[in-house]
Amino acid sequence: MSSGEKSTDVLSVLEKLLLRINEISSRLDRVERLLRRNRSVDSAEYLSRLLSVVKGPFHLVLQSLIRVWIVLSKLGRVDPITESIIYVLSTCSALNITEIYRKVKDMRGRASRRIIASKLRVLEASGVVVNTGTNRRPRYTLSECLEEKSH
Repeated sequence: MSSGEKSTDVLSVLEKLLLRINEISSRLDRVERLLRRNRSVDSAEYLSRLLSVVKGPFHLVLQSLIRVWIVLSKLGRVDPITESIIYVLSTCSALNITEIYRKVKDMRGRASRRIIASKLRVLEASGVVVNTGTNRRPRYTLSECLEEKSH
């Protein structure tokens, strides 16, 4: 392969990469517009709070962000603790109350296990979260996550 062919190949790869970056940027712009329209919080604050909980590849972070937005849009206005619980559960991991408590505490700086347990019972009764464990050892996940898996 000559150097001219190599540079053409590199340019082709760069061109594809730029197209992909533009596509991702457009999707992020759309998500940001949706957040501004449907949330009273600044979208940068919203994203940074989610990023403090969700760690991993960018596409998984974006999926979690969209999941949170869907759940919060269905619920309407919620208190900050309930919102934090939804952020924590947006990764679709089944977590016990202690794990949720620790993550909410990391997000907010403080938390109460009793209040989190109470909020989880309300969210479970309203169908927002599902207990995938047992009554003795509950593990909670968003019902939105289970719906995604069934499709």
